[in-house]
Amino acid sequence: MDASPRIVMVANARIPSERAHPLQIMHMAAGFAAGGATVLLAYARRANTEAMRSVRDPFKYAGVPRAFALVGLPTVDAIKRVTIDWPVLNHGPIRLVAHLLQLWSFALAALTVVRRWKPHVVYSRDLLPLTVLRLLLGQPARFCFEVHTVPRSRLSAALHLWAARRMDAVIAITEGLQRWYINAGFDRERLLVAPDAVDLRAFASRDRGDARSKLGIPGDAPLVCYLGHLYPWKGVDTLVEAARQAEPDVQWVIVGGISPDLDRIRATAADLPNVHVTGHLPPEEARQYLVAADVAVIPFSARQIISREHTSPLKLFEYMAAERPIVASDLPSLREVLHHERNALLVAPDEPNALAEDVTRLLNDKALANRLATAARLEVESRTWTRRAAAISEFLESSPSP
Repeated sequence: MDASPRIVMVANARIPSERAHPLQIMHMAAGFAAGGATVLLAYARRANTEAMRSVRDPFKYAGVPRAFALVGLPTVDAIKRVTIDWPVLNHGPIRLVAHLLQLWSFALAALTVVRRWKPHVVYSRDLLPLTVLRLLLGQPARFCFEVHTVPRSRLSAALHLWAARRMDAVIAITEGLQRWYINAGFDRERLLVAPDAVDLRAFASRDRGDARSKLGIPGDAPLVCYLGHLYPWKGVDTLVEAARQAEPDVQWVIVGGISPDLDRIRATAADLPNVHVTGHLPPEEARQYLVAADVAVIPFSARQIISREHTSPLKLFEYMAAERPIVASDLPSLREVLHHERNALLVAPDEPNALAEDVTRLLNDKALANRLATAARLEVESRTWTRRAAAISEFLESSPSP
């Protein structure tokens, strides 16, 4: 590979977006660019929400440097047709056909761009478009698939593995995903575990008082923060029940989420004056709540495999970078980074009592809170996007071809 490799990242995602994965993709593009690569990020130009249509600068919104090319590709937005324009069709086989049509149209649009760019590496979290590119490109390139979840059905899993075996490398964000691949007979030499990361520059200022002043939060109010989406497996319902059991002067702020999950959580917390649900906020504003907090929580549920074994949440690394003490569910996915009484407190998942007790413990024991927060911050300083991108680039150079 050249000293300055060309990398095309292919993302079948809306940019900008309220969701976490487009932010993660943009940070990875910046990480590759920081390592000296020339990077093009090609994304799907699809119908966006009103809030996201008002974003004029996706780089500024995501908090990433303008270090790579960003190109929106035309697609057949069949998903919009069945979900928004013609909702009567939004069910079963029709929804599946719409999804596949959109995927294929994006893959073919990406093929044109990739052929023109002649990259050394094609990188994506989307396996179907990546497989189409691998089969049709007709040019030498290394193909790298970053896996964040795996199919449940036997047929889908077989198709997934068939496609993954055509990649030069697979990047698993957790050891749980790595185990799934190994148990399925995947070649270990083409499999790398690389958890997510953080941009430490976003947390250069960690002054609690300054953040509270900006947000209008009283300086002496005990504040617990959750940052992120509100899908059922995120366990935010457990957080609300913990807030119900905690001391009434403790304020709990839930930052993030979109409907219908946002509506569900707001209804659940409607009778709790000490629970504040902001809904989606731009990343920079959301981080202010985290910096303002006394304790940060990750109450993931154990009821779904994605939370138990397949997630490497961005919020985890942001909590650590913000140097805030963490209370998190005791799950294998989180134990890959967090260690009880060393850099966090781990509690039984889906247990509001346990969550409330350990939050109270940290609010009352400042020495413990400071020790855990400091340890977490020191550990996360090696988990930057630039280092993650460098590790993946080095692995891709040495991994055998399929």
